[in-house]
Amino acid sequence: MKSRILTSIIGIPVLVAVIFFSHTLVLPVAVAFFCVLGIWEMLDCLGFSKVPSVAVPSLIYAALFSVITKPMLDFTGNLMAVFAVFGAVSFAYTFYLLCTAVVSKGKKEVGAIALVAVTTSYIVTGFISLLGLRSLTHEILESYGMFIFVLVFVGAWGPDIAAYFGGRFFGKHKLIPDVSPKKTVEGAISGIAFGPVSFIITGLVYSRLGYGSPNYLVLAVAGVMVAVVSIFGDLIASLIKRKYGIKDYGKLFPGHGGVMDRFDSIIAIAPFMLIICAVSELAGLFI
Repeated sequence: MKSRILTSIIGIPVLVAVIFFSHTLVLPVAVAFFCVLGIWEMLDCLGFSKVPSVAVPSLIYAALFSVITKPMLDFTGNLMAVFAVFGAVSFAYTFYLLCTAVVSKGKKEVGAIALVAVTTSYIVTGFISLLGLRSLTHEILESYGMFIFVLVFVGAWGPDIAAYFGGRFFGKHKLIPDVSPKKTVEGAISGIAFGPVSFIITGLVYSRLGYGSPNYLVLAVAGVMVAVVSIFGDLIASLIKRKYGIKDYGKLFPGHGGVMDRFDSIIAIAPFMLIICAVSELAGLFI
C-alpha cells in the first residue's frame, strides 16, 4: 500500500506536467516511451521478447508511429489521412508477422503470432490516439484538444477509483472471477455511474476557466460509454495476464505494476474518444 501511495504522489505531478506541456514535444516523447515499454511488456508476457524476428519489428513499429504522428498531424492537419497511413503500415506489420509463422515450419504457432499482432496494434493505436486527440481543434471551444485529452484520463481513472470503493463497501457479487477475481458487479455499477458525473464535473471546470461551454448531455452519454470501455480495457489486459500466468506486466510503477497495468484503460478509451468526437462533430454537436 505504501508503494502505491508513494507512486501516486510522484506520478500525479508528473502527469499534470505532461498535460500542461502536452502542446510541446513533451507529449510525443512521453507517448513514445510508454508505447514502446508497453509493447515490450506485452512481448515479454507472450514469450516473444527474446525472439528478434518478432520483437524488433514490433518495437520499431511502436517507436516509429509514436515519433512521426505529431509531425504528420502538424504537416497535413488531417487526422484521417494520418490514420489511413497508420492503417496501411499496421496491415504490413501484421502481414509480416503472419509470414514469419508460415516460414517458421511450426516453430511459431500462428495463434500466438496473431495475438502479438493484435495486441501490438491495439497498444500502438491507443497511444497514438492520445496524440490525435490533443491535436483536435474546435471553432467554438478553446483548447478543445486539451479538454478531450484530459477527459481520457478522467474517464479511465475516475470510474476506476469509484469502482474500487464501490466494490470495497458494497461488493457482494463477482463480475467475471475467471478474469479478475476481485472485481464485483457493484463495483462496476459504481464506476459506470460515476463516469458521467466525472465528465460533467470536468466540463464545469473547463467552463469556469472561460474556455467555453461544453454540451453536458453529450458529456453525460459519453461518460457512461467511456466508463464501460474503461472496465473492458482493464478486463482485456487482465485476461491476457491470467492466461499467461503473470501478476503484473512490469515494475515501472511500484505497487501498480507496469505500463500495461496502469494504462490498460487509457489505450482502450483514447481511440473510442476519437470516434465520439468524430460522430459528435458530424451530428453538429460538440463536447
